[in-house]
Amino acid sequence: MLYRLLSIRSLLTLLVVVLALLVAGPEVSEAAGKSDRSKKAKRSKAKRSKAKRSKRAKRARAKRRRAKRKRRRRRSRYRGQSVKKEQLRAKAWKKPSGEIWMYSPNWREELRLNIYDEDGNIDDAALAKLDNAFRCRRTGETRASDPRLAVVLSMVYDRFGGKRIELVSAFRFQRNEGSRHYHASAMDIRVKGVSSRELREFAHSLDKGNMGIGFYPRSGFVHIDFRAPGDRSYRWTDYSRPGTGSKGSGPSRKWKRRKPGS
Repeated sequence: MLYRLLSIRSLLTLLVVVLALLVAGPEVSEAAGKSDRSKKAKRSKAKRSKAKRSKRAKRARAKRRRAKRKRRRRRSRYRGQSVKKEQLRAKAWKKPSGEIWMYSPNWREELRLNIYDEDGNIDDAALAKLDNAFRCRRTGETRASDPRLAVVLSMVYDRFGGKRIELVSAFRFQRNEGSRHYHASAMDIRVKGVSSRELREFAHSLDKGNMGIGFYPRSGFVHIDFRAPGDRSYRWTDYSRPGTGSKGSGPSRKWKRRKPGS
């Protein structure tokens, strides 16, 4: 009898457990499903995060490579060197005709004059006209220019058969006070119908020392300047694009913009 009672109790307990499992089964399976989905979502999120980090790293590496190439190009845009004594002109300049025909696109002005007076000396009135043509294109300021620039202009005029010279830039009232443009002893020129390389070679032939000659093939002009006493001649090639002014080429801080009519 006791054995039967125990068996009945065991069966009842088993039934209760089975019923409990049947009732709780969907909830347990749902919880397990949620847990699996959560794990999958975490793994997916981790993969996306890793992919994003990888993309950012790739972009950063590409950016560094571009910056490196840019620095290399920037360095390769400019090449210059001092001139050895044996490369300089040994003979004195032959006196030119004095004639100059020049056009300034900055001011849309044309100038024809002779830099010599009747006695064959430098004409101060002619130099004053040149100084006005050489004035700063940004501020309109003028400064007495180096007379040797006028002589070089006349020699260029004679060498290329009286063709018109175009004045790209001369005096600049700029922040970089070390520039020869600031000291009114430099000019950037081109000659109509003459290649800038041919003009550069002629400028080299005039260099007796204490000169700077720059070649700007992309901008199509030649820079000619006279250096401070004791400075060696220097020549360079600059492949910068037109309009990419050098650092410090803006108006000097000493310059105050005038009001119209003042």
